[in-house]
Amino acid sequence: MKEHVYLIGPMEDCTVEHMTGWRNDASDYLEELGVPVYDPTRRVSFHDQMQDMPQDTYRNSNICKRIFKQDLQDLAASRVVLADVRRSSGRGTGSSMELMFAHTQNKIIVLWANPDDPIHPFMEAVATEKHYDLKDALKAVGSYY
Repeated sequence: MKEHVYLIGPMEDCTVEHMTGWRNDASDYLEELGVPVYDPTRRVSFHDQMQDMPQDTYRNSNICKRIFKQDLQDLAASRVVLADVRRSSGRGTGSSMELMFAHTQNKIIVLWANPDDPIHPFMEAVATEKHYDLKDALKAVGSYY
C-alpha cells in the first residue's frame, strides 16, 4: 500500500468552501494517480463545533486536542505533504505547526505559494520543492510515487 499525501492549508477563519475547494481538486487529481490522500477537512464537523462554542469553552475543549492528535497521526502516516502557503489563503497557524512536524519527520514537503508572496526563511528551509501553480505542485507530488 502506498503511503498517503497529507494536505496542509489554512482552516482558521476560512469558509468551508475555501478550506475544501483546492483540497477536493488535489484529492481528485492524486487519487486518479492511485495516490491516497489524507484531507483534514474531512473532520470539518469538529471545526464547526469549535466555532459554535464560547471562547472559554473552545480554549478548554477536548475537541482541539482530538483534532491535533488526529492530524499528527495522519501526517506521521504520510510520505509527502502538499501545503497551501499562499499569503492570500489566510492565517495558517496550524499549517505552520504541521509543516514543522512534517519537517522533523523527514517528510517530502511540496509548497504551493504565490510568486509575489514574501519569502520566509522557515518556509524556504523546510520545503523540498516550491511551486507557484497548484497543477505544478500536484505533478511534483505525483512524481514521488
